[in-house]
Amino acid sequence: MPKSVALLLDDPENRYQQLLAREARTAAARGGLTLLEPEFARGSSWTQVESVNSLLRGTRPDGLLVILAGEQWTRGPFERLVKAGLAVVLLNRIPDWVDDLRQGYPRSLIAGVTPRQSGVGEIQAEQALRLARPGSFVVLVTGAAASPAAVARRDGFLERLAGRLVVHEIDGRWSAAGAEKTLGDWFRVGAERDRPLALIACQNDAMASGARSALLRQASSSGRRELERVPLLGCDGLEEEGRSMVTRGELAATVVMPPTTPAAVEILGRYWDAGSRSETVTLEASSHPSLEALGPR
Repeated sequence: MPKSVALLLDDPENRYQQLLAREARTAAARGGLTLLEPEFARGSSWTQVESVNSLLRGTRPDGLLVILAGEQWTRGPFERLVKAGLAVVLLNRIPDWVDDLRQGYPRSLIAGVTPRQSGVGEIQAEQALRLARPGSFVVLVTGAAASPAAVARRDGFLERLAGRLVVHEIDGRWSAAGAEKTLGDWFRVGAERDRPLALIACQNDAMASGARSALLRQASSSGRRELERVPLLGCDGLEEEGRSMVTRGELAATVVMPPTTPAAVEILGRYWDAGSRSETVTLEASSHPSLEALGPR
């Protein structure tokens, strides 16, 4: 009997997570594994806990790939999976309690695969330094403030800039609607809203789309037509979204995020075939277009 693998994701509308599901299917088929139909928590950690409990109550899979949902990443449900003998690989969001869980269950597989989130911010900073003059005023649209990924990307961005640009931060909540609203609000009441704006960097492509809508609306209502030409940076870099936006001229650049499920499926295969254990595998993102194509720093 081939080993079976459950896949728990967060947002069914998120194109990057849709890519993870497609890549997981391909990798599982290549490795002779059975991938169960993905389940989505829709932003709720409690919904995901119910999915975990249903796995324990029913016919248990041999392994689990999971993006933790919500902001309450509790250890208990996943410890129950490990106790029940499931091999667990966490995707993209690696909580602090993973190391303790590994120490408590040294014979079990508790692995992780994640992009280096601070590296995403570093790439966006390099893009910004090629598109804006030193000392320019830029806006950084972050994901949810409590998200570790958003914090790591922000930190990488600011550290790589090293003060060479003036940065104002706003929270776009990871969505086009959130970015459009928060940027529109800033244009109405923000203390620095009248400053010349050199660039907007967004921590995903969806927020970049919302920021573009807010820029166009503000340009039309205020007569500041220069806002129509403000360069936008995004992240995720899917072929059908971010990279297509670059081709159409809607984004100056994006960051291409590596899919994590192929490496995660390989970790499961090595564990079942040879008992090999892996801790956390970190993948690097890349710039689209290349940094060299954007020009010198």
